[in-house]
Amino acid sequence: MAFNVDNYGNITLIQGDSGELVIDGINTDGDYEVYMAIQDKARKPIGTELCVHTNRRSSVVFMLTGDYTDLLKVDKNEAFAIYYYGIKVCSGTTLLEDTLIFGDSEIGDVNTITVYPKKVEGI
Repeated sequence: MAFNVDNYGNITLIQGDSGELVIDGINTDGDYEVYMAIQDKARKPIGTELCVHTNRRSSVVFMLTGDYTDLLKVDKNEAFAIYYYGIKVCSGTTLLEDTLIFGDSEIGDVNTITVYPKKVEGI
């Protein structure tokens, strides 16, 4: 696994690496759409929002490709960069929109992605 996720939902990764982010505990009473969005420190969106369907499962997996995490830039004079992300569960039939709070987090806490610079380019 290329990503580390702590008890508050904060992610640590290396720029350009791929990995999976598993979201558990989703209600199984419907087929929900689960969205993930990443923002920079100015709250500007990075890339496009990702979307997966639950198909009545209690968990989903977001596969973050190397190309996607390569969008998370680290300045040459910085040891790492901090980005923010959110996950929202939506249902078009019930008009439900629920932003998820992870682990020991509370409303108002931000979920961070700490990105370290890539060490090798690879493919």
